[in-house]
Amino acid sequence: MSVQNESPLAKELRPPKHLADILARVSKLHRDEVAPREHALRHRLDDEAQYLDADGKLHPEIVAARREIMRAAGKVGVYGAHLPTHLGGGGLGRTDMIYVEEQVYGYGVGLNPALLSWSEGATPRLLYCHPHQREQFVDPLVRGEKTSLHAVTEAGAGSNLFDMKTNARRRGGDWVLNGHKAYITNAFDADVVQVLAVTEPGAGRKAFTYFMFDAREHLGKGYRTGRVYQTMFGDGYTGELYFEDLVLPQSAVIGEVGQGFDIAVMSFNYTRMRRAGMCSGWSRYLIEKSLERVGGRIVGDRPLGANQGIQWMIADMYVDWLQARSLSLEVARSIDDPGPWYALPRPKDEIRRICALKVSNDESFYRVADRALQVHGGYGVMRNNPVNKLFQIARNLRIPGGTDEVQRTTIAETLGLRFEPSKSAPAGSR
Repeated sequence: MSVQNESPLAKELRPPKHLADILARVSKLHRDEVAPREHALRHRLDDEAQYLDADGKLHPEIVAARREIMRAAGKVGVYGAHLPTHLGGGGLGRTDMIYVEEQVYGYGVGLNPALLSWSEGATPRLLYCHPHQREQFVDPLVRGEKTSLHAVTEAGAGSNLFDMKTNARRRGGDWVLNGHKAYITNAFDADVVQVLAVTEPGAGRKAFTYFMFDAREHLGKGYRTGRVYQTMFGDGYTGELYFEDLVLPQSAVIGEVGQGFDIAVMSFNYTRMRRAGMCSGWSRYLIEKSLERVGGRIVGDRPLGANQGIQWMIADMYVDWLQARSLSLEVARSIDDPGPWYALPRPKDEIRRICALKVSNDESFYRVADRALQVHGGYGVMRNNPVNKLFQIARNLRIPGGTDEVQRTTIAETLGLRFEPSKSAPAGSR
């Protein structure tokens, strides 16, 4: 069954008519660029033993296929559709991008995610690049010709940036960068490094600055990669970085010195908003796979789906998908109305809704994936299949981009439940 064309949920998607052209481009890209490469690399994509190379990193053939797909998507304006037109993007708002993203992720978990930029390409941080950075970095990243990495997380500093130890100090007209970053996506194959460092300790939100440089030009010259981290779904794509007296010119700064915190928050909000189309597309894919399974699996003398217990599980999957998707579209519209989504600063009520979007999608998708694995039975617990891999991804998504617990804390704080330790407890709390 074709998830895109024959889904019983397809009629509920109702994308706006003005998106017909870009959605048709996505469909053509999947048919002409993604599907043939998935077929050619099926032996690697479906077998953990061949998915990684001898060092435990994502196999070079898969890396190369992803890059080819990125470039193809860049040529037809899909890869950077979320960025404004003045950067060479498609200028789509968050509401429109949900429809685009859910079509891309609705194809499953093969090579299709490479059709859109995630953390390794045309990211919102490019909005703060300077004209002199355009030709070398911005343009090729938007076109999908280069990839990047986003170096923020450290072993002892995750959601709280103020625990960060990586620092950059002025030396004449240059900066000298030192530190260690951990759990970094695309650590080994990135062309461009974007790193957040402390440049003025104790300055609060003004303490941080972003830097950008060519990874290969500086490799072995104060910059190096470390070990590969194997995530729970064994992507071979995550690793650690070291900066050891790395000398960077002033021209390597993204935005302004001291603007790093605000740019980082904007980046995190973008990551959280992207949960909407991603989780919707993958949830719908899993519902479709589950309907195929319970309709075609005969137990005794009738389909597995004839059992009420199974029917209710499928119904709960649908409710989770519909609730999260409806919330996402409403939040996206509330962001697009004043627009644009990347403007700074963002009002507290909007931050609250973005956090709610992430929590809703993370946890709804996890429940959908959990039930999908359950209805697939013995096949579901086998690792080399898309249902099992999406279950692992669903569990993983509840941590990066700010854990769901951090999102709940932010929601509570924006509702007025923020109490400073130095102040007395509020009346009635004792």
